[in-house]
Amino acid sequence: MSSKKQSLRMARDSITRVIILGVIGGLAGMIVMDLVMVAEFLVMGLPLYTYLDLIGSVLGGGILLGVVLHILLSSLLGLIFIALVFKVDAVRITTIRKGFILGVLVGAVTIIGCVPFAIITGVPIVAILSFSTLPHLVWGAVCGVVVGYGLRA
Repeated sequence: MSSKKQSLRMARDSITRVIILGVIGGLAGMIVMDLVMVAEFLVMGLPLYTYLDLIGSVLGGGILLGVVLHILLSSLLGLIFIALVFKVDAVRITTIRKGFILGVLVGAVTIIGCVPFAIITGVPIVAILSFSTLPHLVWGAVCGVVVGYGLRA
């Protein structure tokens, strides 16, 4: 195999690996985030699936649609996160610690997405933010650790 073909193959394999890593980071973060949310709803005496029902209701569906949307959004955000840290030198992740820190920062930014969600669902913004702040920070931390582990030098 020529060195040019080998270089192209290595680049393609690297991009595929990065894409998979971003999706895995987003999904791992979602799983841990969901566990935190379930714990919050248990403490409040609300049904465990409350947030999934709210997410699904945005498009006129129920819990199943909420699950699908949550999986898609978490995967997409994981892809955006890894694209950012892989392509922008200033935030390139080379350690798990840096992945954790950047992940928490990105998790904090994702909380902003809860505001339009609260408006659409008619739930008070303060209520949505009080339930979603910790889970979003957890999502970011887990996603960042997974990405940091995968991209470490």
